Amino acid sequence: MQLPRFRLVSGRPGTCTGWEFIPGVTFSMIEGPGRFRLMVEGITHEDEADARFAWLGAVERAGGAVVAVVGSHSETYSWASLAGSGQARGGYVPVVRRSG
Repeated sequence: MQLPRFRLVSGRPGTCTGWEFIPGVTFSMIEGPGRFRLMVEGITHEDEADARFAWLGAVERAGGAVVAVVGSHSETYSWASLAGSGQARGGYVPVVRRSG
């Protein structure tokens, strides 16, 4: 199982239905249907903590994050180019809401 093809809906990344995002300080998990899990590295040094906590706050306010699997970190992408390439996978993944 892999993330769905990246697509735009009304100019915004489409939602990855059935997927959940569990954000964290040292790593985040993206869980999909079945047993698919993807771990994303978080901070690796204490100097990154302030930026990471700011990012976690933004994810909480947005209720999720856009996850995109692309070919290279060195390239700059726009939503339209990701969707138009047909090669990117991902989209908006909602945060798992914990009760209590």
